Amino acid sequence: MIQPHAIQQVKDAARVEEVVGEFVALKRKGPRYLGLCPFHNEKTPSFNVSPNLGIFKCFGCGESGDSITFLQKHEHLSYVEAIRWLAKRYHIELPEEERTPEQEVEQSEREALSVIQQWALTWSVDQLWNTDEGRRIGLSYFHERGFSDATIKAFQLGYVPEFGNAFATAALAHGFDAELLEKAGWIKRREDATRTPWDFFAGRVTFPVLGLSGQPIAFGARTLKSDKKLPKYFNSPESLLYIKSRSLYGIYQAKKAIVEQQLCYLVEGYTDVISLHQAGIHNVVASSGTSLTEDQVRLIKRYAPTVSILYDGDAAGMKASLRGIDLILKEGLNVKVVTFPEGEDPDSFAKSHSSSEVLDHLTRNAQDFLVFKAGLLMQDVGDDPVKKAAAIHDIVESVALVPDLVLRSLYVQQCSRLLQINEQALISEMNKVLRRQYRKQLGGDQPVPEEMLAPDVAPVQPTLEDLGTTPQERDLLRMLLSYGHERINVPFQEEDGTTTHEETSVAELMFELLALDDILFDEPLFREIYLDYRHSSNLGQQVDTTRYVAHENDQWRSAAIDLLTEKHVLSPNWKERHKIHVKRESETLYDALEEAVDILKERRVDRMIKERQEQLKAVTEEDLMITLKEIMRLSEAKKKLAKKTGRVVVA
Repeated sequence: MIQPHAIQQVKDAARVEEVVGEFVALKRKGPRYLGLCPFHNEKTPSFNVSPNLGIFKCFGCGESGDSITFLQKHEHLSYVEAIRWLAKRYHIELPEEERTPEQEVEQSEREALSVIQQWALTWSVDQLWNTDEGRRIGLSYFHERGFSDATIKAFQLGYVPEFGNAFATAALAHGFDAELLEKAGWIKRREDATRTPWDFFAGRVTFPVLGLSGQPIAFGARTLKSDKKLPKYFNSPESLLYIKSRSLYGIYQAKKAIVEQQLCYLVEGYTDVISLHQAGIHNVVASSGTSLTEDQVRLIKRYAPTVSILYDGDAAGMKASLRGIDLILKEGLNVKVVTFPEGEDPDSFAKSHSSSEVLDHLTRNAQDFLVFKAGLLMQDVGDDPVKKAAAIHDIVESVALVPDLVLRSLYVQQCSRLLQINEQALISEMNKVLRRQYRKQLGGDQPVPEEMLAPDVAPVQPTLEDLGTTPQERDLLRMLLSYGHERINVPFQEEDGTTTHEETSVAELMFELLALDDILFDEPLFREIYLDYRHSSNLGQQVDTTRYVAHENDQWRSAAIDLLTEKHVLSPNWKERHKIHVKRESETLYDALEEAVDILKERRVDRMIKERQEQLKAVTEEDLMITLKEIMRLSEAKKKLAKKTGRVVVA
């Protein structure tokens, strides 16, 4: 069990922008950072990170929290695992109380797998560099592939001895559970009564797959034998740590360069990534030999708007991989394609050319996806009109996936010129495809609505929900959490007509203004937070926003983050560059607070008038005059409040 003071030390050290920045490409915008939300698919950044408050908030899907919450949601960690992750990130020792056997058993499978993979990485690297067999077989193989020692170390490549069960023996002796070792993919057990373990990666060099924060989550292992009956690569099975469709090989080493260059090169295999990296191309990742998936594309999208797919010279392989282009287009990314000479792939080309030649080839030969796909599909068409029509249909299907309407229109024009076909014919075909997509989204064979309502038939307008005083309560609570500690000068009218000022806090003034009319919030959640703040303040405690944004109560925490996170922030350029001063709320706190309280009171009076007017329908004759007088009194109060707030009162 982690001691409380150590947990607080971790919380104090963690910087939310640094933690989130490990997984999301963030751009500074005034006092906050913006990025594409990792919790839902979006095209325009709505994911906000506030370093001042130590929180994140997505205005698209509503996810919010602090560094710990982010790790729990994004990496699927428990609270304790998130604390340990942060402690490792910030090099903080975590003195732990001695755990009971029961607590040891409760250690999560994910955490156990993580420990195993890290230990296995260290062990396999040690085998490569510090054993005779490792140096003679594994290291020699990597050197033959043209990898330098620095590159081998950078990608933490390793080796597993060929004979016996060296890994299983060492891992079991270290205290790891055989079942978890099997789940991690490092051992198999014989299908007999003995259940004897054996090394799954025996006699293979290893390629660790790292997560976004650099931790090993899986391994690929290549055989060094020429036996064609043996699979060339073995890969770790999926686990709580590793989901293949959501992982990209090399993403940890590449993400910084991808953000800087706003471009990601996409290749197929481990050695393609490593060779290009060694050639100075660092913004490169691999789909690890599998078909590209939507999750992998969305992972790239967090860091760059453009993907350049690197294909070898095999035409059949390129045609089989066209689906990847469609997936990238569908996510709204720009797609370029680079091909290599016949018989070459990114790995071999990078080895046989200088770094400048590799970069020059990638730059000069980058084709727009439409040019590439049209050329690839049309080269075998000849004069066959049926084949040509099929190829055009295929190309149009891809263009229809482009979500940007203007860009799609430009692609149609380009396609018309390339394929020498009437633009209107392409537009008609495009519309058919778009209608099919629409029906598919509806989930059935429902027809696309094409008829409009008759002009004299107006659609039924939805009834607006009466929110009561919730918006005003929300605004006051926002001011309390944002500025409660701020000191302000409050004017007081003396008996002789002079005005004096007395210093107080925003919180104390709010408590006093609301107490004058015995007002509490109607919204239960807002009332709970308000009363907690007031109680703590009355006890003389310094109330900080972190009390609520990191509160153990999920509803309190979510409400506080929502209230404290502004969707739009005034640009500093208004004052600094354009010399235009726009008064901020923080500069006029007294006036802003007084106005907010008056508006709340006005809404309350409004409600009371409506309640009395309803009573008139069933009131007795003797109570009629009493109720009417109450309505008149409330109406006068409403006029006075309206005069202060500037609202127009309609009789």
